[in-house]
Amino acid sequence: MLQQTNASVKMVDIRAIEEYEKQHIPRVMNIPAEHLNDNLIVFDREDIIVCICTHGKERSQQAAELLYHQGFKNTFYLLGGTAGWLNQETPLAKASTDISLLHLEAAMNNREN
Repeated sequence: MLQQTNASVKMVDIRAIEEYEKQHIPRVMNIPAEHLNDNLIVFDREDIIVCICTHGKERSQQAAELLYHQGFKNTFYLLGGTAGWLNQETPLAKASTDISLLHLEAAMNNREN
């Protein structure tokens, strides 16, 4: 279960700019996967970093692994990606990043198993 910490949660859409501009989760930064190494300065080592792609599979998982191997130990990917987030029936899913913690917790549980 997620514990409250002083770390900030940074949600990063790692898709190409064109994909991001078509549709994205509100208030999520866009850093295409191929530019992650050039933008490590935007992250603190204590941050919880959630990588997001369209469906929450290979691309976001690979980006999270890249960040993890660069020393960011709290990296995860959003299960279901942007499509899963935006298809949620609750307004909370579209209006707040709080729902990400539910997805993040599920991802953490899967990662630990």
